[in-house]
Amino acid sequence: MTSPLEVPDSYAQWSDCLERLSKGLEDESCLRCMAAGKLSWTGGVATLFADRLGQEFNARLTRCSERLTRDLQSTADESSVFRAVMNARQALYFLHRLAQPPAFPEVIRTHWTDEVRKFAQRAQKTLEDSARSDRTGRLAVLLRNNNLERYGDIQMQPALTPEVIHAEVNSSAASNTVSGVGVRRRTILT
Repeated sequence: MTSPLEVPDSYAQWSDCLERLSKGLEDESCLRCMAAGKLSWTGGVATLFADRLGQEFNARLTRCSERLTRDLQSTADESSVFRAVMNARQALYFLHRLAQPPAFPEVIRTHWTDEVRKFAQRAQKTLEDSARSDRTGRLAVLLRNNNLERYGDIQMQPALTPEVIHAEVNSSAASNTVSGVGVRRRTILT
């Protein structure tokens, strides 16, 4: 059984927070404690802490990428694509918040916030490029309407219930129609 999480004031307490984050079991409570914590950014402590934080960010970005790839490879329908994208946005939103504690110097906060934004941009571009092979265009519309770069909007999102997923997929399908009539494509054989 782990001890209760304390608001970190020393490197040892910050290290404990990062260790718990790496286990992924107490993410929200770690974020709350880190937001209230203080840390003296002296030479040795700053380097050690920045390295540990960087390892955590990189590990989580890698897991986000791998999970998104795995979820998209095993998708059977549009609701699965929506769920995979929303899970990735949730992971990116967590990383965005992880970069924000006031105890971090502005340079660290800016660097990791930029890294999350760049990751989202690259992943969104890759998704949109791969959606071009979908002849119906529905996948591209779904991906544009649920852009990974809008991970900050996740705080306002309702819970991902089957009803919410169904409504979102249907709204994406509706935006791919003209006056309620499906877009028709003509195939001309010569």
